[in-house]
Amino acid sequence: MVSFFLLYFLRYKNQDLAFTGFEDKTGNVISLIFFGILILVILICFMAAKDISQGRVIFLFITSLFSLVTLIASYFISEKITKIIYIGVSLLINLFVLTSFLGISFSRSKSFGIIKSILLFLFIFIFSMGVVFFLILNYTDDYLLYSDTNKKADAGVILGAAVWGGNRPSPVLKERINKGYEIYRKKIVPKLVITGGGSPNELTEGEVSKNVLLKYGVAQENLILENSSSSTIEQIHFIRDSLYNVKNWNKVILVSDNYHLLRASEISKFNNVNADCVASDTDLSTAGSISFCLKESFALIIFWMSGV
Repeated sequence: MVSFFLLYFLRYKNQDLAFTGFEDKTGNVISLIFFGILILVILICFMAAKDISQGRVIFLFITSLFSLVTLIASYFISEKITKIIYIGVSLLINLFVLTSFLGISFSRSKSFGIIKSILLFLFIFIFSMGVVFFLILNYTDDYLLYSDTNKKADAGVILGAAVWGGNRPSPVLKERINKGYEIYRKKIVPKLVITGGGSPNELTEGEVSKNVLLKYGVAQENLILENSSSSTIEQIHFIRDSLYNVKNWNKVILVSDNYHLLRASEISKFNNVNADCVASDTDLSTAGSISFCLKESFALIIFWMSGV
């Protein structure tokens, strides 16, 4: 239970937000459901305590403690990938403990072997991943809201992607730039925010995007550059803190690959940024689509649960 409360705290701490708007945050709702199930199964186990193996309870307690320590350790880690690994391990352990208690609760003998616990854990994990994978794979952007109407937004936001050869956009980034330019050319947005940092000795993703858009004829005063971020979360934070709240914007349009937009939309919602999403025309192979969706599924679950 302590882990769930800590996850709730970390979600808001990682996003630098006040503890408000509980009900409209997907991660909060998911945590509440998990927490409710955990309370239920613990109560069931407590009422049948005399029938449950003491060794089993001690094992689950130690496992939970390890999960809590891993989660606490992630708070003090600044390196992004390592932090995500720690949080991911903690979440998987939490899920295993929850499924073990669930198995014990609904077992007539109040005993549940390690193999059955693992199988139940794998079933719930694969099912959950499958649901998120399906949502990402079938995500529909908001382009039609703007194609046949006079609806406008305050700015388009081109989310960064890889740069090739130090100074030219990768095909993924080029398609995002093209789609951003399209909504600008159609006067759906008056300005474009271009985001993304880079590696040493090369132009940043934002600078590369800016150079391409200037060649397309976009006026420099209509381009807003962010060139130090290394993640979607950091890019949304820049929008929130430097533009959206300061300029009293009502809506922005996020431009990215279709499989990336659900997570980008959730990050915006969690940070109280009203955003519609428009997908680029990036064409991926079947294998590429599956790989992208799997990566985004893990990333979205991690974000929902921890705000990272």
